[in-house]
Amino acid sequence: MLLMKDLLIGIDIGTSSSKACMIDQSGEMIDSVSIEYPSFSTQPDWVEQNPENWYQAFIALIQQMEKNGSLQKDRLAAVAIAGQMRGLTLIGFNNQPIRPSILWNDRRCREEVTYILESNQAKVELITGNPMNTMCTLPKLLWVRKHEPEIFKSTKSLLFPKDYINFRLTNRICTDRSDASGSSFYDIQKQEWSEEILNFYHLPLQLCPEIVPSTTLLGTVSSQASIETGLPQGLPVVMGGSDSTIETFAIGLYNQSQCKIRLGTSGALSTIVDRLTSPHKYYCWSYLLPNRWMIDLNTRSCAQSVQWGKELFFKQNLDFSSIYQIMIDEAKLSPVGSKGLIFHPYLLGEDAPYWDPELQGNLFGLNITHQRSDIIRAIYEGTAYALKDAFTVFGEIAQDFQEYTFVGGGVKNQLWLSIVADVLGVNGLIPSHTDAAFGAAMVAGIGSGIFSSLEDAVEKCVHIEKTIHFSPENYNSYNNFYKKYKKITKLVRYASHINSEKGEDENEKDR
Repeated sequence: MLLMKDLLIGIDIGTSSSKACMIDQSGEMIDSVSIEYPSFSTQPDWVEQNPENWYQAFIALIQQMEKNGSLQKDRLAAVAIAGQMRGLTLIGFNNQPIRPSILWNDRRCREEVTYILESNQAKVELITGNPMNTMCTLPKLLWVRKHEPEIFKSTKSLLFPKDYINFRLTNRICTDRSDASGSSFYDIQKQEWSEEILNFYHLPLQLCPEIVPSTTLLGTVSSQASIETGLPQGLPVVMGGSDSTIETFAIGLYNQSQCKIRLGTSGALSTIVDRLTSPHKYYCWSYLLPNRWMIDLNTRSCAQSVQWGKELFFKQNLDFSSIYQIMIDEAKLSPVGSKGLIFHPYLLGEDAPYWDPELQGNLFGLNITHQRSDIIRAIYEGTAYALKDAFTVFGEIAQDFQEYTFVGGGVKNQLWLSIVADVLGVNGLIPSHTDAAFGAAMVAGIGSGIFSSLEDAVEKCVHIEKTIHFSPENYNSYNNFYKKYKKITKLVRYASHINSEKGEDENEKDR
């Protein structure tokens, strides 16, 4: 009797670790494992990784599932991979990486960003649908050409992190629309590489890999990859996509009546649209479906602000979970509105709706009566106000949301989750599984025919674990505090730019 091939593997190549999960055709989680790997910063602002570390992590994940007893090879149907966006991996003519991968959070290309902004900003941002900054691939590629000309001349193709693993598994060089859309030389409307941008910056189109849909059956595990990984030779490999889009699919979003609210290191609001507005006031990625796009509105410091509060107030010798429980318990002692304290979480500048890297954080309203508990609650509330700020932009591009889904590490914090729901005035859903590895497994199921469509995969795999309801009373109270937050924001923006000016001596000259 032949066993049914019903097991699907999804892999997420993250910035600090890789994660794998295995699901069956009903969406049940069979196994989930992860492994960390290092980044390297040999110079200030540089952040690099060795692509070989991603592949070795992939192998280790497969080995760990085999050790756990979940890797029933005769039941495997397919594998698909999600990965961190915008990392620049250069492949030489010998089909080997010719330098470490430059990651999305590498900031060495500031001069190149300035050059792009001064030379062609309007056209680049209009074509790509995304603001230009150091996270983008284009300025990183220009940096390599300028500072490492021999490396640039020796480059056969550029790839993104998940594409490198696919290449190792199948020997095929290509990418998908979602990863391509983070490059800043991809035409977001035409959904193809922008020859206009490439020609303007004298970059050869030949460097860009073939673009295929995320659910494409890319190939199969080669004999060499089978020996290296332990996966069966001939196992179908499905394209996959960027971590952001695949995570969004993992929670069941595929139309513009749905909104994702992410409480992660950064905060984010996301939805799926079937048309784009111009000028673009958001991050925009091609989605898994043709003629669908994912809109992202990010706040830079969400859980990062909570982490800052933890490091500010608490000893590091306490265990991680204990500290955060103490913070929750203390914040509960403070009332809605934190006794008038207003926190602006601009610790890293801000994206939507201001797109201003010079914005600085602010804690307004302190007096002698305030306690640590008030400050902690103000931090939670400030991140919620920042999300509400970003939320206002959605009114221009998407309306009438019928469903809100919360994701990210912050959903484990019931108090913070309630505050965000109350500030936004929304009821939210929390699925059982929300990570990109799970979404990649779903994509593997579509590409291999286990699921007939995106909708079929969502119906079978996405299960709601719990719901959260906002308090109308708290919502009304927070509306009043948010109005104060907005008024003070104008002053914070003004003061931030004064404070970021040159030193006192230079200012004296200006006077």
